[in-house]
Amino acid sequence: MARIGIFGAGYVGLVTGACLADLGHDVTVRDVLPERIAELQAGRVPIHEPGLEELIARNRERLRFTLDVREAIEGAEFLFVCVGTPPLPSGDADLAAVWTVVDELPGVETPLTVVMKSTVPVGTGEKVRTALDGRGLQHVGYVSNPEFTAEGSAVQDFMHPDRIVIGSFRAADGDAVEQLHEGIEGEVVRTDVASAEMIKMASNAFLSTRISFINEIANVCELVGADVTDVARGVGLDHRLGPHFLRAGIGFGGSCLDGRETVLARLGGRVWLTRLDRLFAELVGPQDVYAIRPEGLEVLAWRPDGEAPEFLPVAAATRRRYQGPMFEVKTKMGRRVRCTADHPFVVADAQGGNIRLKLAEVLTAEDWLPLAQGAAVEETPRPLDVLAGMRAVGLASEDVIVRPDRRELAAVGAPAIRETLGELGRPRTRAGDILRSGALRLREAEAIGLPLHHAGYGTVKNGTYAPAAIEPDEEFWRIVGLYIAEGHAVAGQHRLQWCFHPHAEYDLVEEVLRFWQFRGVKAVWQQAATSAKVYVASRLVVGWWLGVLGLGANCYEQRLPDDIWTAPLKHKRALLGGLWRGDGSWSYVNRGPSVTLEYGTVSRELADGLLRLLGDLGFVGSLRVGRTKKSTCDTYWLRISGADQVERLLELVPERDRASIQASLAMQQKRIAPTGYRRHEGPTAWARVVEVGPTPSSGWVYSLEIPQAHTFVTTGGLVTSNCFPKDVSALKQLAGNRGYHFQLLAAVIEVNELQKRRIVQKLQKYLGPLNGTKIALLGLAFKPNTDDMREAPSIVLASRLIAEGAEVRGWDPVADATALMPSLRQCGTPLEAVAGADAAVIVTEWPQLADEDWPALAAAMHRPLLLDGRNFLDPKEALRAGFVYEGIGRSVAWDGALERDPSL
Repeated sequence: MARIGIFGAGYVGLVTGACLADLGHDVTVRDVLPERIAELQAGRVPIHEPGLEELIARNRERLRFTLDVREAIEGAEFLFVCVGTPPLPSGDADLAAVWTVVDELPGVETPLTVVMKSTVPVGTGEKVRTALDGRGLQHVGYVSNPEFTAEGSAVQDFMHPDRIVIGSFRAADGDAVEQLHEGIEGEVVRTDVASAEMIKMASNAFLSTRISFINEIANVCELVGADVTDVARGVGLDHRLGPHFLRAGIGFGGSCLDGRETVLARLGGRVWLTRLDRLFAELVGPQDVYAIRPEGLEVLAWRPDGEAPEFLPVAAATRRRYQGPMFEVKTKMGRRVRCTADHPFVVADAQGGNIRLKLAEVLTAEDWLPLAQGAAVEETPRPLDVLAGMRAVGLASEDVIVRPDRRELAAVGAPAIRETLGELGRPRTRAGDILRSGALRLREAEAIGLPLHHAGYGTVKNGTYAPAAIEPDEEFWRIVGLYIAEGHAVAGQHRLQWCFHPHAEYDLVEEVLRFWQFRGVKAVWQQAATSAKVYVASRLVVGWWLGVLGLGANCYEQRLPDDIWTAPLKHKRALLGGLWRGDGSWSYVNRGPSVTLEYGTVSRELADGLLRLLGDLGFVGSLRVGRTKKSTCDTYWLRISGADQVERLLELVPERDRASIQASLAMQQKRIAPTGYRRHEGPTAWARVVEVGPTPSSGWVYSLEIPQAHTFVTTGGLVTSNCFPKDVSALKQLAGNRGYHFQLLAAVIEVNELQKRRIVQKLQKYLGPLNGTKIALLGLAFKPNTDDMREAPSIVLASRLIAEGAEVRGWDPVADATALMPSLRQCGTPLEAVAGADAAVIVTEWPQLADEDWPALAAAMHRPLLLDGRNFLDPKEALRAGFVYEGIGRSVAWDGALERDPSL
């Protein structure tokens, strides 16, 4: 018999070790958790798995448990890797524990075979083999032997498997592992390592596909009057399909944002900041659709180990109708995001470690959320097309007057001009007028073929003329910043106007005048008692300014132009400089020496853009939202604090004030970083969560899937995560990393997430608003016969019910959910859970529930409503017990059926 070392004393490791010991092998199980090893050494099994405790007790002489790596490896012929590989925020598997095992291998001289039981991405074996060879351990073999044990029946599955998959680089290693399983009846599949890894991932994904398929059929059954249990039985009798995993239910183990949350999108060279609802509407047009796979669309995403945010492809965009509370996640820096209770966020601790995912409703003040920092893209500026403003104001070439270079016009000559006019059906005699005035219609100039490189364009002969294009240099972006701060468009007059202090801002007046006049554009200065104004009157310029650049017509509509997102960093700083000089301010904090820079706006879109723009430049601004006296709308105040940040942005304040600010900052005995955000290693800043609470909502909610990062950057630069189950998303992530979009699995994930939401909708159908109701969840674990709560549907369901204002109780015979769901009250018996409840939901089909006294449970409830999320009970028996009963995929709720049909 063989000597075997096992790394990992979780579900897989303990079952593998106990079963191999039962086959007669000498097994040492090693783990890094002292409390777990202490329990095992004392004869206690720390997890619930039927038959496992008896198996370990029976094989005590052949089983040892240790924290010592050397004890596990010494004398071992096989080393089984059974460690966890949870998903990272990016969606990839976290292989840190796997690589720790590999790194802990000493320079063994005797033959040893590493056997990978952990679920790992395809290609992991090849990487491990390369690492072993690089350390001179060519004599150490490697075999992929994936586990196919289901929690709740793991011992039975190991000892009586459907198949034993063995993938090896060398046949001899595979032979040795196959011999370890002697005494187990099951077909052996011998293959290469990559294929063995893929068999594991593909099997889990296919099972999930079957579950989602029957759940979709169940939803249709409810609409057409069919019973999904009969449908599933009829389908399962087809020998080509089989009955397994054709059982409708809540789903296997989901989430959305408010449509007003924003993303930075890129499509076909265009980059723009937009709300999720507007993005979806732009993608689908008038179609009434709920999901789309947008070709070529990218959004700004974030990776924990990335140097800067990056644009990554969107695999799917979805929306759904939602009624109920949305959770508003607020951070110390004022950023806030509205989402469903179960939306996941990437979080870290105060030191930037322990990066993981947490649902919105369970975020606490101990959690820190990432803020994207650094520009994703910087392109060489290209001339901005002023003539594109024609389309924005509905002008055709016939409506535009052009003044070309007179020398080029004279070079064409009167004969050529007369000939062209004749071809256009116009009086040839106009040729003389054109040569004398130097002006003609754009359509005429195009027909003549005039060079128009140095031409001016207008709409009236004596009006304002503008060049065809303007170079977006630093001066241009300062003028844009000044317009955002001090400008507006005068309705009906086709006029852009900058308004400054009547006496104190002549330098800004001169700057705007100089900019336009240098480019041949007529700009007018008007002095009034209360202001000094500069305006440019031109339909073309206004059309380009508002309709192409995308600037706002007034302070309520102001936003950053789309072109700024691809501009060089110095141009972004120039825009901020103009904006702050126009309407920004600075002040001492508590009379000094600390200083803050502040800017206020009534435009939510502008505030969002400015926070993102500051992030591009590596600054963290804070946001405060409130209303000034007599105001009818919110004001958004942006603040930049911290001595280091203020010093690096001194160009935002008037030159005359810079020396005073520097002198004040120099007086600080200790430079204390602003509270509420921190920087650790890398470019990312982290903002602390300060409050999470529900607010009522009704309407559409939206979600994006970005496979390569599994995150995207939303409002104010805050990073949020996608939400997809681990087993299915692992295969999707693998395909995405290789450039392939697995469309079928994307649909599987969507169906699964929607299925859990239907339970809440069914409860609302009977009870109306759930605020103040009492709901009992029967069964909390991921599945029966296990205490594992990972990816359990009860977590999502309880979160949503609590978000709706319901009091949620739960019962489970072995699983403890209190750590994951502190707002849930866990009860010791089903009767205690349902006492006084308005509804009960069967979430996990524990066998114990079959023996319950259901009439007693119905009598104990305030309203005897039972939603069978697993179609576990016989509806007729539930009716006889006194329940109003509804399952999944059954056409009618079984309420009042006894009165209609006494035979029941």
